Amino acid sequence: MKDHIFNLGNQLKTELELSLDFNFPNYDELLVVGMGGSGVAGDVLKNIVVENSNKKVEVRKTYQLPKIHKPSNLFLLFISYSGNTEETISAAEEAIKLNLNWGAIASGGKLLDLASEHNKSYVVVPSGLQPRAAFGLMTKAVVHFISSDVQVDGITLCNEAGDYLNELIKEKEKSELAILSKNIANSINKKTSIIYAGTAATFLVAQRWKTQINENAKSKAYTGYMPEVHHNEILSWEADSEGSKNNFILIFLKDLKDHLQVQKRYDLTKTILGDEVEIIEVENITSNNPIKEIFYLTLLGDLVSVYQAELIGIDPYDIKKIENLKQMLKGN
Repeated sequence: MKDHIFNLGNQLKTELELSLDFNFPNYDELLVVGMGGSGVAGDVLKNIVVENSNKKVEVRKTYQLPKIHKPSNLFLLFISYSGNTEETISAAEEAIKLNLNWGAIASGGKLLDLASEHNKSYVVVPSGLQPRAAFGLMTKAVVHFISSDVQVDGITLCNEAGDYLNELIKEKEKSELAILSKNIANSINKKTSIIYAGTAATFLVAQRWKTQINENAKSKAYTGYMPEVHHNEILSWEADSEGSKNNFILIFLKDLKDHLQVQKRYDLTKTILGDEVEIIEVENITSNNPIKEIFYLTLLGDLVSVYQAELIGIDPYDIKKIENLKQMLKGN
């Protein structure tokens, strides 16, 4: 798994296969459907489109489409690394029945079969990885679906971010980022991680940290959005303050784009909770390339999760419970 993480930069630079007569979409509204790492790639696309236009974007992570009243300039994007994710297939089949405009991203499977059968644009990503290990590829794929009237060159952003990541970890485990990630993993150990973020971009990365810790380290992790957590969750540490200190760790994903009051709230959280729980502060880089910013924190979090797995003796590749659950849902 570590080798896949060190390869994130190359994934972002990979030239992907497009369907014959691929059409870059033009839309007023975008609805993305995807689960797990595919859903997070959808969050990246949403962040880019929303930050650079007035378009409405929703990322949906379930079986059903929302009620669609005016589909005239709506585009739907279905993302599934395997191409067989049942929630995504269910939503795609619903879109077909409603005769909606849509495209797809997958490495193969039923989703690409449906896209080909119905003459829809699609992007093919290389197969053979566990879905969470293909996040760079999925991100490179989603930028092909930035609306054609949005003045952003997503492919160039990905390529530049890939070069940056490769330079950042050219010494791999001896790189400063790897050493930082080991230190964070050592602090977490077997504790439950609670990850706070205060912008849409850093929060989608917080979700990535959570799921990577869940899957790779087989450990509990949760996210919170700043300042929302100051209206409720900040009180949750009182009932068992000793247990909090022993069993939890707070991680702040901080960014210079955080609202000034959010920056102040991070400091106040340290003042209020500093004696009750260990707090780690992670500073994001500043760049005019949003992919670079997102993937700096992503690379750090991915490495944290595998070093945590190593520390506590967990196999990051083992996903038996997920595979068993899929078989049980099929009735096998």
